[in-house]
Amino acid sequence: MPRSSPVPRLQAGAAARRLNCSLLCSLACWLLLSASFCLPAHAREFDTHPPLDPHSVDGSSLGGPVDLSSTWLLQQGDDPVYAGPGLDDSHWLVVRAGRPLSSYGLKNVDVVWYRTHVHLPPHQRDLALLFERFVGSQQTYVNGVQVGSSGPYPSGGSLTASSVQQLAIPDALLADGQLTVAIRAPIGRASDHGGTPAAFDIPSTLLLGPAPLLAQRASLFYFRDYTSNVTNITFQALVLLIALALALTLRTEREYLALAILLGGAASHDALNLWEHARNIQPTDPLILLQAVLGTIRPLAGLEFVRLVLGLRRTRLLAAYEWVLGFFGIVVASLFVHLILLGPPGAGNPLLLGGNLLFEAVSLPASAGLPLVALWAWWKRRNPDALLLFVPLLIDALVGYISFGCYLLYRLHLISQPGIGVVPLRSLFVGWDEVTTFIFCVALLLFLVLRTLRIARARAQAVAEIAAAQTVQQVLLARASEPTPGFAVESVYHPHSEVGGDFFLVSPAPDGSLTAIVGDVSGKGLLAAMRVSMILGVLRREDSREPAAILTRLNEALLTQSEMGFTTACCVHLHHTGHYTVANAGHLSPYVGGVEVRTPAALPLGLDAGQAYETVSGTLLAGETLVLLSDGVVEARSRQGELYGFDRLSALTRRPAQEIAGTARSFGQEDDITVLTIACLA
Repeated sequence: MPRSSPVPRLQAGAAARRLNCSLLCSLACWLLLSASFCLPAHAREFDTHPPLDPHSVDGSSLGGPVDLSSTWLLQQGDDPVYAGPGLDDSHWLVVRAGRPLSSYGLKNVDVVWYRTHVHLPPHQRDLALLFERFVGSQQTYVNGVQVGSSGPYPSGGSLTASSVQQLAIPDALLADGQLTVAIRAPIGRASDHGGTPAAFDIPSTLLLGPAPLLAQRASLFYFRDYTSNVTNITFQALVLLIALALALTLRTEREYLALAILLGGAASHDALNLWEHARNIQPTDPLILLQAVLGTIRPLAGLEFVRLVLGLRRTRLLAAYEWVLGFFGIVVASLFVHLILLGPPGAGNPLLLGGNLLFEAVSLPASAGLPLVALWAWWKRRNPDALLLFVPLLIDALVGYISFGCYLLYRLHLISQPGIGVVPLRSLFVGWDEVTTFIFCVALLLFLVLRTLRIARARAQAVAEIAAAQTVQQVLLARASEPTPGFAVESVYHPHSEVGGDFFLVSPAPDGSLTAIVGDVSGKGLLAAMRVSMILGVLRREDSREPAAILTRLNEALLTQSEMGFTTACCVHLHHTGHYTVANAGHLSPYVGGVEVRTPAALPLGLDAGQAYETVSGTLLAGETLVLLSDGVVEARSRQGELYGFDRLSALTRRPAQEIAGTARSFGQEDDITVLTIACLA
């Protein structure tokens, strides 16, 4: 066998290297960009929650914002007079940020009011209040005048956090320099039975200061809070585009499509969540349902992605679990979130812990099972992609369980924070879940690089092997037709792909007769080409000129080969006088003068060792042509799905071989087409 041409291998290898370089460059750019986010931000920083006396906060030297967050006067209940500046609040509780209401003897609180008094130089102008991470809804009053609010009223259950909100203070309220800031905060009855922090929680902030300076602070807040979110969303979108391009290019590799769906759902979910928080969008039922649908796409697509990468079957048990996960993630989750955020006062708190426990139990097979399955596939099957997926899957599961454990401890009042906090960076607020998302995206990008490179190499090798097989097949078929004195022989061969499964052989004998055979092997591609090469080698060593004997020996040769499939063939022995003998093994019968030569039925070659092949005889008259062809002619199919069929074959076989094959190809080639015509010259 001649050495395969290196050109296809080099072309495919060059394409793989270009793709590899582009993916690695994208990864390097994103790593550098993310590293730049960890540098100190060139913006003014402020002290966090300095101690103050809410009865009299000194703001006389207003060189910067005054932080009102640490200590407040608090009164439970709901009375509009609590907003007025002349109210005597000396008997109100003095509470500190972060301490639960139960520590002050308050439980089952529905609404609380916060008040503080600030002394400023008279006739100040252009001042504002800036809320950061205020949890729940609020109505804010300055000297009895409402200057802003967030959230629906009256409040239902617990509401989402208001990320940042700047409220302008009318200059008329600043004339005498005495400000009374009052905040009405509905927090829901039975809120943690007193476990809700009094005043502001530790991350919450309320600043009083010049509006331009607070606008700068708001910009800094957006940068510090949302840079990591935007980075992850953009990174997810980048990997999504790469996965989608690979899914469209490598259509047989369905894991790329599953990955594209996973990333599309995750990026859309994170982008919608970021939009809601950045714009202080209050929850509604359509938004809750949309969040639930997008949030469920990631685990479902993740299950299919890991399954396809590891080559696992989609069992009925897995399919049932995916249905259960989808039902809980969309229907049950939407109902829980509706009750928690929009339900009757206090309804969310009893459901919150039970809902979290339920969802952790339902998602346990996915969150904890996928890393274990990946580790098993790497250990048992030596799957190179399994280990690459195991690391981010394990990190994601561990962070999720640690976060849920902290939440349980917080609910039991054993720790003061409900989560695991943020990554200790100087200039950014980055949650650990965002870190795991970034690690997962990096691992996916490496996965795409390595897997695509491996597929490109495998396909380059396959292309080279097919090119070598095509060269061998062309050489063999070119030698399949020798000079045939006394006969006019015309042969046409059009493979459907690079290499075909049809074969033919024309061999003249010393007595002036001619033996011809046309056949078709089962299967396609490289394996079919190898069978054709073996069959032509057997036929060339055949000494007999009897069609039945030739087919019998070829049948025996095929039966000695394992996994060779079956082969159909029709063999003809033709004398110069025009007398012919035909034996057929499951192939199309020959045509003489446009009339089919009926041959006895027989099994194809390579199926039964005891199969006998009977012969029929006849004579070519002057001007008649014997036609042997493969089923690619009758199985030609038009764009409308119509088969060429046998009804048109009688008239078609009266034409030359080139015209027969050309007609089938123009009608719609679906298989290899082989046509062999023989006529006696005398």
